[in-house]
Amino acid sequence: MFVAFWGEDYAPRPKGNVMMKQCAKLWCVAVLAVVPSMAVFGGMGNLGAMGDSLTDEYWDSGVATYASNWVSVVVQFRGIDMGPTAAQAGIGTWGSPRNEGYEYNWALSGSTSATLLAEGQQTGLAAQASSDGVSNGVLDIGANDFNPFLTNAYDAIYSGEWTPAEIQSYVNQTVSNVETALSTVKGAGISMVLGNILDPGLTPFVDEYLTNAADRQLVTAAIQSANSGLKNLAQKYQVPLMDWYGLGSAVLGSNTNLRSTLLVGNVAINLRGIDPGPPNWAPTNAFVSDGFHPNTVFQELLANLVLQAFDSSQNDNVALFTEQEILNQASIPYGGADTLQSEIGPYSNYVI
Repeated sequence: MFVAFWGEDYAPRPKGNVMMKQCAKLWCVAVLAVVPSMAVFGGMGNLGAMGDSLTDEYWDSGVATYASNWVSVVVQFRGIDMGPTAAQAGIGTWGSPRNEGYEYNWALSGSTSATLLAEGQQTGLAAQASSDGVSNGVLDIGANDFNPFLTNAYDAIYSGEWTPAEIQSYVNQTVSNVETALSTVKGAGISMVLGNILDPGLTPFVDEYLTNAADRQLVTAAIQSANSGLKNLAQKYQVPLMDWYGLGSAVLGSNTNLRSTLLVGNVAINLRGIDPGPPNWAPTNAFVSDGFHPNTVFQELLANLVLQAFDSSQNDNVALFTEQEILNQASIPYGGADTLQSEIGPYSNYVI
């Protein structure tokens, strides 16, 4: 079975994918028609990124043509400059590891911390400090290091095959890979923010097929260990740490106590639901059709965490997305009251 998971994209593609892309373009036009005109809210400068399919543009990576990830929404609705798309630049593709997305976004669906380095995401972004004036960058990688369908680590930990020493060795290598990427780009003069690792065990697909919550918790403990190492890296290199793990856990719950709904703008988001896309759109479901990747509403929470991290560290003063904006940009009517902070607290709680 080939599947797509959080930061990975190996799901079979529908034969109607070309038609889906056309529908997505029409959907984007419709959304722009109902959302107030975009304005530039701050001086973040040129923003680059490294990572996996959480950061690789959904429309470019094939994750979902009807949903948007954090990169797309900060460009479209906050005017953040991540460079032109390949089409805007008048070329077919940027070449590996990038495809047709924004020029400064080096994230590639399916990347692990090791393949990120082999692909040259870190050297490509570092070079753009001088060639394109990229001044800020986001690094979030590691979800696929614990992807049960991409590496054997999840299953080896879940099943008890690996000893504690083997688990720690794997964790240490993941953290070391992230440090190489971080130090390379930061050394080029780019101001970085670092994201930690979301827990795959909380997604609908993993929960459905790897049903033992106690065994999933063994993997969660390994991810927490890796995240502890990433926190140390953030302190060592004096960069803000985005606690994507903490935000994900606040939203989704824990292996033994999964949450079913989240109120955003007084609208219930179904945290165990998947959105099949057109013609049967269900944007209030938290995940796209693969059951792994966050749908637009969830991704906009990650977008706010990115904006909060830069504001906390650099006073960039880019306005966070309001709950009404989050819903409108996902084609969901606002429910008339802000409710999210009472559910998860302020975003500043998730920036270290």
